[in-house]
Amino acid sequence: MRPAQSGAGSPRAVRPAAAVLLAAGLLTAPALLVVAGLGVDPGIFAAAGPSRSAPAPTEGPGSDPVLWVDRVCGSLLTFTGPALAQPQFGDTPDLPGIKQKLTDYLNGIVTGLQQSRTQLGQVGRSPVGGGDEAVARINDVLVKLETDITAAKAKVDSADPDDPRAFLATITDAENQLGQISAPDALADLSASPRLQKAAAKAANCQQLSSQGSDPPG
Repeated sequence: MRPAQSGAGSPRAVRPAAAVLLAAGLLTAPALLVVAGLGVDPGIFAAAGPSRSAPAPTEGPGSDPVLWVDRVCGSLLTFTGPALAQPQFGDTPDLPGIKQKLTDYLNGIVTGLQQSRTQLGQVGRSPVGGGDEAVARINDVLVKLETDITAAKAKVDSADPDDPRAFLATITDAENQLGQISAPDALADLSASPRLQKAAAKAANCQQLSSQGSDPPG
């Protein structure tokens, strides 16, 4: 093909082979326009083009540490809320009412612990080293905490309101048992990693957990 002469109204001709090479090598917007003008489907070069930025992962390496630790701390708030809502007995004049309030309170904690463990199992892989191990330790403490509180609740359930002295002894024993329970200190576990410690300082759920504490009921 003879090159067209340059001049006004006479654009320079582009050979198809040269246009294909240009599109495959650069895939810039002008190049694609050239290819389209020659009747070549630009889609055949899509694989050679620059890939779009992939969305950031929600877990594991590359994910946001703040969002991850926020999920961890949020899972613990599910049980610390019921644990901190301790019953008031001023308006409960009889022993059966006291027993029922204690039973409902401990039931709420056990249910919260079960939900906490479910949520903790859904936080995903840690974005940095040490996070997965911290979650495993927290889960182990939640398991033991549920076992201990369930045992204390069994004592409350066995208390006989018709025998005031025995009732008081059983409730006191259950209270002492609850007082020896250690709740998980998630923030201490997460602080083993400097990056997660910094992330926890920015995570809303961790700030709330820190402000309320994780003291066991008692």
